[in-house]
Amino acid sequence: MDLVLVHNDPANTLLTSNSGVQFKVETPKNEPTSIFRAKSEASTGSAEILIGHLELRGTRDLRLRFCDIGSELILHPKAETDLDISWTFLGPDSRPYKWQIFFQYPVFTLNDNSNTLLARYRRAKLGIVSRSRKAFIQITPAGLDVADLIVVTFVAFMKQRFMIDYYSAGST
Repeated sequence: MDLVLVHNDPANTLLTSNSGVQFKVETPKNEPTSIFRAKSEASTGSAEILIGHLELRGTRDLRLRFCDIGSELILHPKAETDLDISWTFLGPDSRPYKWQIFFQYPVFTLNDNSNTLLARYRRAKLGIVSRSRKAFIQITPAGLDVADLIVVTFVAFMKQRFMIDYYSAGST
């Protein structure tokens, strides 16, 4: 399943698939980020279910709350000089997961002996040399059962990636 970012900003976008809007990400100015899953019902039409909440703690740590199951993670970036940009964590299902940068693209895998690819992010292309495309998250068949986890942690990973770049550039 490909989730296209309507706006090329993981912190403020709609994620759509062939069947319509699947997720919505909102970050009001100076407020925490909220991630919603779109749900359509025959009787009430469409609705949004809050599935994740991201809150900046201090200058660089993120508190990540999974609203639908009530679990929480505090994510700390590695040192700015560390070239291995990755997150490893236990998911709400007690399985080990990993986000890492692989050839400039974030990928999400099971962090076990199998290293099963669950999702990858593809940046937008302008189409100067090749065909243009919007940015999208490609969720593999193995990752479909954890799509909510993929989207929530992807937004957190990209926000934290931006913060590391921002602070390492010397801005305060």
